[in-house]
Amino acid sequence: MTIEAKATQAFAGVSTAQLAVFMYGLRDNIAAYEPVFDSFGSIVDAQLLWWNKSFEEKRHQDAQVGATFGELFLAPVAALAHVKIAWEQGSSVQMVTIDKSFTSKYRGIESLDGLLYWCRWQRIGDLIISTSPDLEEHRKMHELQTDTQSLLSVASRKRALAIERERIARSLHDTVIQSLYATSLALSMALRKANHDDAKAISIAIDSIADVIAEIRQEILDIDTQRSSPLLLQLEDILIPILAATEADIDLKIEVPSLPEDVLRHVRAVCTEATSNAIRHGHASRVEIRITSTDGFLVVQVRDNGRGISPHAMLHNGLNNMRERAQLMGGTMDIASNGREGTTIIWSIPYSGWSA
Repeated sequence: MTIEAKATQAFAGVSTAQLAVFMYGLRDNIAAYEPVFDSFGSIVDAQLLWWNKSFEEKRHQDAQVGATFGELFLAPVAALAHVKIAWEQGSSVQMVTIDKSFTSKYRGIESLDGLLYWCRWQRIGDLIISTSPDLEEHRKMHELQTDTQSLLSVASRKRALAIERERIARSLHDTVIQSLYATSLALSMALRKANHDDAKAISIAIDSIADVIAEIRQEILDIDTQRSSPLLLQLEDILIPILAATEADIDLKIEVPSLPEDVLRHVRAVCTEATSNAIRHGHASRVEIRITSTDGFLVVQVRDNGRGISPHAMLHNGLNNMRERAQLMGGTMDIASNGREGTTIIWSIPYSGWSA
């Protein structure tokens, strides 16, 4: 079925007046123009025929039927160039950077200085229709895009840091530990020939080197544990946007091997819901998540420092969904909170039998 056929079928019972009333109430700026041609057939101007409420409210000067581009726009020549393109090619998109000069023509843009704004010019029959987003919504979308880019930057830095930590771990193992072993061996040989006082000092040095090697090995183990869990990066990508709005901190540790995707899906959902609740309802400034294996169970513990949950409060859908996810997997969910400060959620399901 063609677009025309679909339109005929869908709008068979709708009048032009009804469509105009609908478009009049939209928040986007919409206007219809009739091109003005010179004797050579070139478009030299355009006159306003119809506009919606949003278009009207954004201008200091009241819109009038027959108003020209010079009366309506701050840069009429630039707008008219897009009208010509739309007339010949069907459509054109105009990008404009808002600055202080726009306040002479438009209302409510004082706080939008520097915002990149767009307007689409579309030919429909013998008319040119302009559509552009509501300024306030466009500003919010711009802020969201900026925040998203910032979050992506944070995630990229986290990945770069993880790679660098792995490189350092390899260097510690391949170079530093071997050097310490060599030093310890040399001291052991010197110990055989040393007098009593020197032997005591050398023994202390050897013991200190052994402690340093043990600490380095533990650090390498911690790095390898974090690296072996793809869930860590997945949760960071999901949870950072939730935390970013309030600048809350998160402490995330995963101490389990790789898990089946159907289990990962539940774990991601539980961590997301619990963190979102802590931020939105509990107004927490810190969230701790621990994912461990204990006594044949996978345990997800989410602890926050928020306002807590009253023991008499009805559990909302999010918490009920978390509990149902646990029951579906043969597990349980417990909530610990005194109703005044902090909440701890312990979500556990059978773990035995999964391989690393």
